[in-house]
Amino acid sequence: MESKHSYSRLIMFLSLSLLLSACSSTTTSEKATSKPQSIVAPDVLTQIDQPAQYYIDKIALANKPQVISWQLLSARALIAEGHSQPALDILLSVERNPLSKQQLFEVALIRSEAYLLEKRYQDAANVLNFNPTLDTAEQAHWQRYYLLNAIIAELLNNNAKAVAYRVTLNDFLDAELHSTNNSHLWQLVSVIPLAELQSLTLRFNTESPTLAGWYQLAALAQQYRTEPQLLIDHLQTWKTAYPQHPAWNGFPAELVKAMAITPYAPSKIAVLAPLTGKSAVAGKAIRDGMLSAYYQDDAAKSIDLRFYDTAALSADELYLQAIDDGADFVVGPLLKSNLTKVLPLVKDVPLMSLNKLPAAEIQTAENIYYFSLSSNDEAIAAAKKMHHDGIKQPLVLAPNNRTGERLSAEFTKQWQSLTKGSSETYKYKSRSDMQKTVTSLFSVTSSNQRISLMQNLVGADVKAKTRSRRDIDAIYIIATPSEAMLAIPYIITTQNPYAQQVAVYASSRTHGNNLSKSQSRDLNGLIFSDMPWLLNPDRELKQQTLALWPNMSKIQQNLFAMGYDSFQLIPNVLQLRNFPNLRLAGQTGILYINDEGIIEREFSWAKYRSGKIILEDTNPETKAAP
Repeated sequence: MESKHSYSRLIMFLSLSLLLSACSSTTTSEKATSKPQSIVAPDVLTQIDQPAQYYIDKIALANKPQVISWQLLSARALIAEGHSQPALDILLSVERNPLSKQQLFEVALIRSEAYLLEKRYQDAANVLNFNPTLDTAEQAHWQRYYLLNAIIAELLNNNAKAVAYRVTLNDFLDAELHSTNNSHLWQLVSVIPLAELQSLTLRFNTESPTLAGWYQLAALAQQYRTEPQLLIDHLQTWKTAYPQHPAWNGFPAELVKAMAITPYAPSKIAVLAPLTGKSAVAGKAIRDGMLSAYYQDDAAKSIDLRFYDTAALSADELYLQAIDDGADFVVGPLLKSNLTKVLPLVKDVPLMSLNKLPAAEIQTAENIYYFSLSSNDEAIAAAKKMHHDGIKQPLVLAPNNRTGERLSAEFTKQWQSLTKGSSETYKYKSRSDMQKTVTSLFSVTSSNQRISLMQNLVGADVKAKTRSRRDIDAIYIIATPSEAMLAIPYIITTQNPYAQQVAVYASSRTHGNNLSKSQSRDLNGLIFSDMPWLLNPDRELKQQTLALWPNMSKIQQNLFAMGYDSFQLIPNVLQLRNFPNLRLAGQTGILYINDEGIIEREFSWAKYRSGKIILEDTNPETKAAP
């Protein structure tokens, strides 16, 4: 399957080709103006700095020995303008003449570039697989040769080969171009699967230490992407093992930042949360999660961890009191109303809030972080998941209330951002309205009306089957478990039996913890998100927790996991914020931080099959959720 980034990579190729050609010592205009009294053919490697027609006009005016040079320059100019077929036509004319090795090399490069423009990637690669006796001493030829091979290998989804070509390309580039090439090289090597990177490192460790060094660097970045401190330790070891590696001159920027940053190491942590009053259940769950992480971390024993009850005293007063008490890191507050009071007071001491404000009210600062369990995030994650799964036309089935309005709007906004397309939303007013809404979204009502019309026209004995619309391939359902148990059987039975069945996605609100087997069967086929704590937890930690608090509700467990992650985030937030590819494997999700300091989550995904919850996993063995 052709990559969706093919066009942008072709543009990148043409841009780099022009950049390389700009390194030539002369230009067409320089050659042409050096002897204005005659038409002198420049070297075929001269920089293309004129429109294609300029070079084509010179062909008719040139002497026979000069014609080939002008033809090759014309073909190169046509390629630069995106005209592949006229360039190939010129090459056919060129090849009717005896050619030097340099000219044959140039013909091969131009033909490969033309095929690349036509998206004939394998043909473009084959043209460059020429007889080894066809050699050239020209550095510019080898620059284009290795650049072409690298771009073609990438377009053929062979990133390892593309990396190898770019490593060799550095040998023919001037120093000022190494950084640009290494940036593209890093983008390529970073997406090679970890197991393949580890195998390639062993394979090339002796044969090509430079290449092996790139593979190992990318392997480390992947292997320890959820363990920031271990990543830094292994990067230091890598630098010792490869002291002369070219990456030293252009080390990936995000790795440089990750290594240069000193993690937060607070001695006094203040936590602002409601421990009494109507929000005490939430505040205590977060407190217990933080304490659990604190007592399991041997390095944290010297930390003074203090909790301040925001239900007993104003949050802004407690924040100032915590600073006076010597706090050098603050977690909280939990409630938005309290957060708006505290944010204006933040100066030097870092703050990780346990909620976030609307986008327009976010206060961005290097030492402010926002951590929340917003249901909006799951709607956004669902749109990303469906796009990743290849869904083309989703619908949203939502309750006709504020929650349904908010979550469907978040899903639609994210879907539009990803695809530039739209998604329809259908609202149900109540459980009893569910069947009617599902029938409506599949346009079955219209089909029944057409059947009824035909029966009235030709007689009641007309035999026909109801047909549903075929343009949708997925539904994002916003519902409670009981509502979903009604909707999913309707969705299954209402669909066109001759069309591919639509996929049904949902968030954690649709997944119930204590469903019976028969209830779980009613959810068969449902794909849903939730946090690792509930789908794929650290079994020992969860067993210990539930032994201490056996009656924890699902919401309390969510907040406990949030508290646990909050404590674990503190020594990692600086690296996470400055290293976009870095992640932290948390209980609430795979955590990362965006430019605004918002802590984002990648959710776990699972599917109901035969009444059981089956986790989605990159490993070949499928496993059931506990």
